Amino acid sequence: MVALLLMGMPASTWAAGFSIFEEGAKALGMGGAFTAQADDPSTIFYNVAGLADLDRTQVYLGTTLIFTGTKFSGVDPSPGFGVQGETGTQVFPPSNGYITHRIGNRVGVGFGFYSAYGLGQDWKNAATFSGRHISHDVLLKTFWFNPAVAARLNDHIAVGAGLDLVYTTINLKRFLQQWDANVSGFLDVGTLELDGNSGLDVGYNAGMLVTPDENWRLGVSFHSHVDADVSGTADFNQRASGDPAFDTVVGGLFPPDQGGSTTLKLPWLLSAGVAYDGLDRWRLTADFNVFGWSRFDTLPIRFDDPSLNLVRPQNYDNSIQIRTGFAYQYTQSLALRGGYYWDESPQPVESMSPFLADANRHAVTAGFGYRTGDWTIDGFGAVLITSDRSTEGRSNDGLNGSYRAYGSFYGVNFGYSF
Repeated sequence: MVALLLMGMPASTWAAGFSIFEEGAKALGMGGAFTAQADDPSTIFYNVAGLADLDRTQVYLGTTLIFTGTKFSGVDPSPGFGVQGETGTQVFPPSNGYITHRIGNRVGVGFGFYSAYGLGQDWKNAATFSGRHISHDVLLKTFWFNPAVAARLNDHIAVGAGLDLVYTTINLKRFLQQWDANVSGFLDVGTLELDGNSGLDVGYNAGMLVTPDENWRLGVSFHSHVDADVSGTADFNQRASGDPAFDTVVGGLFPPDQGGSTTLKLPWLLSAGVAYDGLDRWRLTADFNVFGWSRFDTLPIRFDDPSLNLVRPQNYDNSIQIRTGFAYQYTQSLALRGGYYWDESPQPVESMSPFLADANRHAVTAGFGYRTGDWTIDGFGAVLITSDRSTEGRSNDGLNGSYRAYGSFYGVNFGYSF
């Protein structure tokens, strides 16, 4: 019974295609096309080789407010036409912080903090939501700590490397159901809350910058995959169904609270970019990113009682992003920025669920930068554009219909050099 209750827990509980790329306001003002530009402390994430060219000691702190929501429309036979669900607009505030220091003329060191993956889906009217037996509330947070070093080998080439130290927390809430022959239907018999965290799981990153002449910059960056080993508690709570005899039977089968664990396979990321400065006051940038989601083929779910263990197939595909941006130096102090990106979903339709129903995304961004003395402020805003995506009657969870996500996000970073 418990295996049946838990098997609806797909990997999109956590990352799926829900990467967070908003690691610096200057970069996002230019659509996130920053692999070759790499000229502020957020280069620790976008391309660590840029550390070699940052002057003095710099601090760069910021946050992003992500406004997002999802709507669901069901189809026959389950949950039926006309069945609706929505999360409403939710707000998530992933933050970032960096400190860098120049050593001599050719070496830079730094430390960065950011969130590279995250997810939250809190569906309204949980007790009646048609997907409540899969998930009605999930929250994933990842915290990345990145010590890094870079060196300029000569006038044309800089290289860098760093460690990705990742701490992950997960909370999932769902209803549990069981078939009642007396009513010829499923009844809610309890709830399950999974709550866990990892230690510091370890990956690495590396990058290179090539400047063949004064107008061109070429960059490549790589973040390795990370396996997040998460452990915690599984709290099972029975609830009355309204049928005392049935509740007695269910009570005899209901599992006790116990420990649970899983391994979340986060993807590798390869980025290549170009920046061009040959136009008066203008800089043009473009990035091509590849996420290695194909390694995310299964999600193992383990409990203290091994009879409850199961492995959930995921079958994700590698995915790409195309990012473009520009900056215009309007005055000596003020820069205006803009960008566009296209983000391909790695999620097959079979894995779409109330945890996450991902789709291909477009976004348009705009931003600014202002410098006065040793201070800088960078800001950006972006609008996400998506379309309806159907499960095509192939949902692994038997919950078929169409999902549509919407969102916008806004961020700011403050920088200081000393």
